[in-house]
Amino acid sequence: MLIVEKHKNGTNYIVTRICGLHSSSWPCGGAAAPAAAPQIQEATPTPPPASTPTPAPIPTAAPSGVTSAKDQIVLVVPEEPVQLGSFNSIGASLNAAVTRANLQDPLTWQSGDDLRIVPTSATVGWEQMDEDTWRFKLRQGVKFHNGEEWNVDSAVYSLGYQGSPTSEGGSINYTGAYDAVKVDDYTVDITCKNPCPIFPSTSFFVDFEAPEWHKGSSEGDASRQSIGFGPYKHVSWESGVSINQEAYEDYVTVGDHFEFQKAQIQNAKWVWRSEPTVIGAMIQAGEADIGWDLGVDGVGSLPKENLRFGSSAESYALTTNTVWHPELKKKKVRQAMVHGINCQELIEELYSGYTTCRGNIIWPGIIGASERNTAPYEYNPTLSKQLLSEAGYDPKNTITITSRGARVAKQVEVSEALVGFWGDIGMNVELQIVEPSIRSARTKCGIGKAVHEIMTASGRDPETDDPTNEDFQAAIDKGSADCPSGDLFGNQPSNETLDFGRQLRYYMSCTGIRSHICDPSPGGIQSQIPAALAASGEERQRLLEVLADKFHDDVLFIPLFDLPVIYAVNSDLNWEPRLDPNIRISGMWFSK
Repeated sequence: MLIVEKHKNGTNYIVTRICGLHSSSWPCGGAAAPAAAPQIQEATPTPPPASTPTPAPIPTAAPSGVTSAKDQIVLVVPEEPVQLGSFNSIGASLNAAVTRANLQDPLTWQSGDDLRIVPTSATVGWEQMDEDTWRFKLRQGVKFHNGEEWNVDSAVYSLGYQGSPTSEGGSINYTGAYDAVKVDDYTVDITCKNPCPIFPSTSFFVDFEAPEWHKGSSEGDASRQSIGFGPYKHVSWESGVSINQEAYEDYVTVGDHFEFQKAQIQNAKWVWRSEPTVIGAMIQAGEADIGWDLGVDGVGSLPKENLRFGSSAESYALTTNTVWHPELKKKKVRQAMVHGINCQELIEELYSGYTTCRGNIIWPGIIGASERNTAPYEYNPTLSKQLLSEAGYDPKNTITITSRGARVAKQVEVSEALVGFWGDIGMNVELQIVEPSIRSARTKCGIGKAVHEIMTASGRDPETDDPTNEDFQAAIDKGSADCPSGDLFGNQPSNETLDFGRQLRYYMSCTGIRSHICDPSPGGIQSQIPAALAASGEERQRLLEVLADKFHDDVLFIPLFDLPVIYAVNSDLNWEPRLDPNIRISGMWFSK
């Protein structure tokens, strides 16, 4: 049976039902850089780069004088959040859906209708002072949910927390390291450690917690709630039951932008259910209004008017330990692995064709992408066996996939399929399912961690001193960092910034805390990163494309496919998904 569904952005998703194609027992299943930032005053939003993914159409906010017919919305997510505090990246996508999009207004925002970078209730506008300094004008009259004043002092607290080179979460993963300096009560200068020509296009990950509250909170308390100045405020978190939020009466609106108006729906309740069929049944029974990430298994149980097709802005891929694993450090072994995967069969079997195979962790249209470096790899097991032979592959060196079960729909099944594919070409690969905290610890055990240890042992401060190529080589020779590093990790690289620079900094730098890639050789990746991140316009595209080509050709990750997000939705709810999985409740209203 062949079913074609039309995505809101015009993409055709082909749903096929093909069973038993693999020996494993699988069930049938379902351009140019951003323009210059606006000058201070009332900022004109920054347009997106050319040729970017097209977002779904977004409805306007409730017409003037119209109120929501319901004053409570119930949202269902697949698992209980690990934490709600905005200064940590554990469970980042889920945390963003629940917290960042509702309790917080970040420094900038990527508009849901046209992907422009726009001001929020935090900011009026910004201007670039030099290649590594941006000046932001803060909005006056804003207060945190607990009554603390929003001004440059409160801004500098959060900015300093997230911009530290030693930070393991928050915005630094997207923006890079930076310092924040007070200019006056409502003006702050942000100076990047390295040139940052697209900083406003990455700073929608810069969140703000009420400083006095955060300073006085224990680590546990700070992780269980977030006190920002967004359109909703935190009410309660009953572990295992629900998270409750309510509209913030003193929210400061931003012009007529539909995502920055006062909330029409007074109360929001978040609950969690792991089974897609249960989520769908809750929507149909009127027990819930949005089911986040329904998955393909839940699609068939719902009528078309209860479905919305969105994007996570992520690809699913495997982080590859190219630094320390004796086999994965061999390029031909990694090439053999990608040519041994029948990706099209995999997505048809497990995702019913609702996604697209990729040959990179970035999408076409992203700055740095090209048709060549995003092309899927050919499935060719004969070539795989030849490459393994040429590489001198030794099956005694077991390769382990570290995976968590609930974060990505069918993540375990995908990992099991990969073990089967690689077994067919003669590789010894094992699967290990772990808790989120264990996986997170392993992902944070990259080359940057080892470099940090090397520098500290030598009496230098990694926060202020730049590492040398000798430090990088010493970290490689060390064999691992003093933490539980892994071989392969199921990962979800984000394309929200629409720029390969984020992936470059995060996954390919010898200083990246999560990077398992490091090439400090003369002319190697590490030496090319500074110029690429400092460039803008056509030069940025050219330099990032060279590195994206390297990423693809050397198989520095094992890319698989895009991660769609399928929502089950009350048909009376006025809302359309964004490019990312943020659920901004303030832009919603019920027609009846």
